[in-house]
Order: sequence, then structure tokens, then C-alpha cells
Amino acid sequence: MNTKVESLKKIYLFQKLNQDELLHIAEKIREVHLPPRNVLYDMGEEAESMYIVKYGTLQISTSTSHGDDVNLITLGEGDHFGELPFFDDEKRSAKVEAKENSELYELRYADLHDMFSKNKEMELKFYKEVTHYYIRRLRKLTHDLAYARELRKRFA
Repeated sequence: MNTKVESLKKIYLFQKLNQDELLHIAEKIREVHLPPRNVLYDMGEEAESMYIVKYGTLQISTSTSHGDDVNLITLGEGDHFGELPFFDDEKRSAKVEAKENSELYELRYADLHDMFSKNKEMELKFYKEVTHYYIRRLRKLTHDLAYARELRKRFA
């Protein structure tokens, strides 16, 4: 059993891809070891890859305008991160640091673009899953904002 393929199957971006497409992506993935307290990337850096956590714990954080660190999320086995710049070509918007020995799968954006240029069906499935995922997130955010406004009215 290919552990890279099994990791890819768990990620919304790749759930609709068939076994051959997953194997093709898995061939492009490279393993990255990150010791504790090492920063993988920082805010403002150019982005070239997305990552999947094979094992370990990573902290994603950002900074306020006053320079204070704000922890956004802690990631563990099976989580993924760093995919947003693939879609918008922006720089990194957060810092990622290992909290313990961590092993990551790195998938370069250039490899994804290359695969998609050769397999339009694969690209369509990928973008369709992304669209569904972000629509669900937008609906949840809209619901949460409505709830927060209602609470504000009650306690204002």
C-alpha cells in the first residue's frame, strides 16, 4: 500500500481523483523532515509548494500590526496546509513552525500545474472539489456571522 496515496485520499483536494491520478501525484511528492522549533516558512515569503503532515505537530501563526504572534491552528497527522497561494499566486500569509519532529509531504505547485496541463479531467475534478469546499466554508462563515450579530444585539 502506498502511504503517500493513502494520505492524499484523506484530503478534500484529491478525494475525487482515481487511483492512477493519485499515484501520479504521489510520484511527485517529496518528503521533508522538520526538527522541533524549525520554521518551514514565514509570512511574506514566496510560495512554491503545499504540504501534508505525515507525522508530527506544526503551529501556524501570524503577527499583529504590533508584532505580537497570534496562533491560528495546530496541525497534526493527515492535515494539509499551504495550498492557498496555488490559487491566488500570493505570498505566504502565515508562519509554520514544527513543535516536534515532523515529517511532511511536499507537493510543488509547478508539478500540479504540469499534471493539470496534461490531464484536464484531473484538473476539473480538483477545482470542483476546491469550489465545493470553499462554498461549505463560506456558508459556515455566513451562519457564524449571523449568529455573532444576533448575540451582539442581545447583549448590546
